[in-house]
Amino acid sequence: MNWPQVVYQYTVGGIFFLVTLGLCLRLGAADLKNSSDKKAVIYLIVGFLGYLTMHVVWIVLASPHR
Repeated sequence: MNWPQVVYQYTVGGIFFLVTLGLCLRLGAADLKNSSDKKAVIYLIVGFLGYLTMHVVWIVLASPHR
């Protein structure tokens, strides 16, 4: 995997993620005033960023040293 693929994957995936999360919040499926809903939203965001970080580190470690 190269950098354009990672950028594309996480840009398109991030847009879908944010749109879906926004719809959940706007339509009342999740309420940030509720502590368990707030915690779930934080876990989702941290998980998305965690996978992004993991993939970037993995690519950097797997790339040939020049």
